[in-house]
Amino acid sequence: MTTSLPPRLRYARHLGSFPQVRTPQYVIVGQDGGQSIPLAGETLFLFSDTLLIKAGVPGERAAAQDHFLANSAAVASAPDLFGALASLEYFHDADGMPREILAADARDRFRRVRFWPEHGLAIGNKIYLYYLGVQTIDSDSVWGFRNLGAGIAEFDRASGEALRCRHGGDWLYWRNTADDLHFGVHTTLVDDFVYVFGSVRTGIQSTAWLARVAPQYITERDAYEFLTSSAPEWIPDFAQAGSLGPAAAEFSVSYNRHLGAYAMLYVEEYRKRLMLRTAPHLWGPYSEPADLIGVPHLQDSVFVYLGFEHSSFQQQDGRKIFVSYCEPHFAASSVLTVTFDEVANA
Repeated sequence: MTTSLPPRLRYARHLGSFPQVRTPQYVIVGQDGGQSIPLAGETLFLFSDTLLIKAGVPGERAAAQDHFLANSAAVASAPDLFGALASLEYFHDADGMPREILAADARDRFRRVRFWPEHGLAIGNKIYLYYLGVQTIDSDSVWGFRNLGAGIAEFDRASGEALRCRHGGDWLYWRNTADDLHFGVHTTLVDDFVYVFGSVRTGIQSTAWLARVAPQYITERDAYEFLTSSAPEWIPDFAQAGSLGPAAAEFSVSYNRHLGAYAMLYVEEYRKRLMLRTAPHLWGPYSEPADLIGVPHLQDSVFVYLGFEHSSFQQQDGRKIFVSYCEPHFAASSVLTVTFDEVANA
């Protein structure tokens, strides 16, 4: 099906928060992220800042600070999103506690640098993840950090450890040269290339951009090419990358058979609205943003963020999709289901 008109909603429903993870060892209070990566027979979920309470001390939030993780990950095999979220199996340390998959070394800890996973994909029997390095510059402020840039890691499914790849001896592949640069917010393998989406923010406005790389060279920074226009034209100079237009810092892109188009979904952070842009090709051109619906949120949440679709859980060929998003102060992430209206053939 194809259409030139903005997709219309049939209905949308707030499904609530991610199910709380409780085990005999710990309770997960809240976390950011939740990007999902389909693997063979299961789904890998990636989380950034994660707050835990050790079992036996419920309500003692101060104690939970001893179990703050900059990142974590879990796998599930259920075919539906909520079934998967309710059966997450985290990668644990020797004491049975969730642990960081992107560990900081002594130099990182000295510089107060931690790592937030973005998105990634499986290529053959290997899994590659993009991530951000953030540095704390004011420990008294929740938002007292800066984004240093992005890297890429090779994730070992068996051990749950991500080996950070190096370029010129450094994990920092792409240095942040704007107010905020995100690399690898969504990735997909199409034909002979891995396509890697990113965003750049100036002030409060984020725009999207796109890179590509041959799968066998995914860890080689100089093998990446960047889209300059929707022709498409590709160049090796990141500084000359073109814009795909408005987006959020984090977003998702997937092919939606029901819409007959690629769908870019994101939450406009300060307006707290779910937005959709469509395109005939992965590289565009993308439509103007269509305002789908306001997302439910806590009254004191100044903004919402990390909104994206979990495309491997689509139903009815994409007529029904699932979108998650996050709120500040370790509120549990929320899930929306969106069902589009029937689409008339053009």
